[in-house]
Formats: sequence, C-alpha cells, structure tokens
Amino acid sequence: MIDSKKSIIYMLAASFIFALMNIAVKYLQDIPVAQIVFMRSFIMMIMVSVIVIKKGINPMGNNKKLLILRGLFGTLGIAMFFYTLHHMPLASAVVVHYLTPIFTVLIAVILTKKNIKAIQWLFFFICFAGVLIVKGFDARVTLFPLLVGVAGTIGAASAYNIIGLLKKTEHHQVIMFYFPLVTIPLVVGFILITGDWVWTTPQNWAILLLIGVLTYFAQYFLTRAYQVGEVSKVSVISYLGIFYALFFGYWLFDEWYEPIVIAGLFMVIAGVIGNILYKETTPQ
Repeated sequence: MIDSKKSIIYMLAASFIFALMNIAVKYLQDIPVAQIVFMRSFIMMIMVSVIVIKKGINPMGNNKKLLILRGLFGTLGIAMFFYTLHHMPLASAVVVHYLTPIFTVLIAVILTKKNIKAIQWLFFFICFAGVLIVKGFDARVTLFPLLVGVAGTIGAASAYNIIGLLKKTEHHQVIMFYFPLVTIPLVVGFILITGDWVWTTPQNWAILLLIGVLTYFAQYFLTRAYQVGEVSKVSVISYLGIFYALFFGYWLFDEWYEPIVIAGLFMVIAGVIGNILYKETTPQ
C-alpha cells in the first residue's frame, strides 16, 4: 500500500543519515579506505546478523551466486566512493556517485537489449556534460579520483541490477547480510597484503563504529521508503543529499565552488532526475 507521507519521511531520514556518514568518512582522512570499509562492514554484519537470527531467517539465501556477485560489486562501489570522498571535494564526490542510476539504466539496457529513447540520451548527455564541467573548472577534481568515482558508480549500478533480480527470491535482510559477508574477507585480504591499517585515537575508533551504525539505519530507511512510496517521488527526494554536501562541505571543510562548477553539479542532478521521472511515467 502506497503511503506518500511515510515514504517522504523515510527518505528524508535516509538522505540525512547518508550525509552524516559521508561527513564521517571524509573527516577520517588519515584512516585508510580499506580500514573504513572493513569497520563499516563489521558493524553491519553484527547488526544484520542479530536481526536475521531474531526473525529466524535463513541467512544463506537461495541464489548464492547472485548474492555473492551483489556483495562483490557492492564492495567495489562503496570502496571507490569512499576513495573519492578522501580525494575530491565533498559535493563533487557525492554528485559523481549520483550517476549510479544512469549506469543502472545503461547496464539494464545491455542485459535486456531494450532501446534507449532519444530523450533519455539527452538526459545522459546533460549528466556527463555536467561531470566534464566540474572536471574542467575545478582544479581540485583530478582525473584519477574522477575515474575511480565513475568506476564506483558502475559497480554500484551493477549491484542494484542484481538486487532487482534477487528481490524475487530473497528476503531483503539476506541481501543486506551478504554485503558484509563478501566484503569482510575481501578487505581483510587487501589489508594483509598492503598493510593499510592504523591504530588510531579513541575518537576515530568511535567515528568508525558510528559509520557502520549510520550505514545500517540509512539502508533501513531507504528500503522502507521504496517499499511504501512511489519510486519517482522517493528517488527525487534522495537528491537532497547534494544540498547537504554543499552546505557541510562549506561549513566543515571550507570547500568553495565557482558558479560554473555549481552549475555543472546541478546539471548532473537534473539529468539523473529527468531520467528517473521519464522512466516512471513511461510504460516499459
């Protein structure tokens, strides 16, 4: 049953909590990305495991191959996003991550052989033109972090396409459970090889724990928003995150933007939202 009021409240909560998580990750500049990803996944694993056990859900699921692939692509997506938060201005990193719905559509088209309408190509062009403007007019956005960010959105988009398939056979808590289940061994192996781990201050450990807790509740509210609301309305509300990123980037990290760069950021958002609204109002 659709409940627009509840879905809006849930998405507002999710968007704000994600913004807090992004701030926490950016604040921990001296902590390796792999360590942040590990701690996030470790806390997530504990919280999801408690719920799965309490509800008597079989955590192993039915389609293990797809569940593992979802975890793998999700791991790549989040690790690369965290990397961009460390190496790009906050709003720029968040906006690049918001390209995920565009790549989700493109990947779905490749898999299903559906045609992309001319208006959708226009939205895609607006998005990537916006990215090029940000890259061209903001010297703080260098090529390698930008490419990592785009690769991360492709990973996240692949994960979302797999989730679309898994929703038919798996409980949403099982899908959430497999994310840290796959992430933890991958990141532990990476840390053992590279030595990307630091013993930091109690304050930073507390922030690392907080990132895991924030992630769980953000994912919970996001899931509930999509369960009880209309996808188009809920998706648009999620893009309040760019305003949070601009505000907190300026207030906490002294990140200024030239007007042309802000225009580029909002071109990306306009293209993504246009594509979302077109998809939801057009028969598939």
